[in-house]
Amino acid sequence: MPYLAMQDYAKMYYEIHGEGQPIIFMHGWSGSTQHLKPIIDILKKDYQCICYDQRGHGASSRPTKGLTLPQLGRDLRELIEYLDLHDVILVGHSMGGATIYSYVQQFGCDRIKKAVVIDMSPKLLSDDEWKGGCAQGQYVYADLESDMELLEQNIADFMWRFYRIVLPAMAALPEALKDLVAPGLLGVNSEHVLTCLWHSMFVMDYRPIVKDITVPLLYMIPELGLYPQASPDFLKEHSSADVEVIPFPGVTHMLPVEVPDKAAAAIKAFIEK
Repeated sequence: MPYLAMQDYAKMYYEIHGEGQPIIFMHGWSGSTQHLKPIIDILKKDYQCICYDQRGHGASSRPTKGLTLPQLGRDLRELIEYLDLHDVILVGHSMGGATIYSYVQQFGCDRIKKAVVIDMSPKLLSDDEWKGGCAQGQYVYADLESDMELLEQNIADFMWRFYRIVLPAMAALPEALKDLVAPGLLGVNSEHVLTCLWHSMFVMDYRPIVKDITVPLLYMIPELGLYPQASPDFLKEHSSADVEVIPFPGVTHMLPVEVPDKAAAAIKAFIEK
């Protein structure tokens, strides 16, 4: 299995599939490369598809430092430079989308040809002036305070609640199953990693750097996703390049695993424009 030794001595697991135009895929919080494999398995026939486990996730190492979105942006830059990629397409789901915003904040759109964001707002906390945050614009600072306490005290309970919000099928499970199901939702991920990155995701505000997006952007918005229409509307209004928004009716935040064929078709059409 290939690993990249990062500048801070963390180890990043990555995979390369296919040949041609390079596309880098970035998974979301608590996920891994496996969550994007259904799309990659389709697109690798026509493109070079690169995916990696974000630090602290999947097969990558579990560092005790660097667990912030700015560091995730730097990790992406290290991978691009290590593989000597130019004119790359970025595809980020959820926290992977925030990784794209972080990259743009630090490096602009250097070496980037186009970008795809799947259900991720540039600002996750809503307030009196911003309604484009998580939970369809209903997630506010008081919710973050409550969630941070739960993450620190009982992450299994947090994962149970989180997935019942993200996945309607999980919400249909009886509460009596929580003690059986909840511990497995953490997977191989570190409690410390997830707690730190959750906090970093919600305190960052990437709205000021949207103007620095100078390459075409595709935003996929699932009907049952975590973020409202206000999020892509802001990107369309303030980006310095064209932003295309594609809705996915009846689909949840887990769009890459629910409709990989439709997602892959949308990405391919966007690349070929």
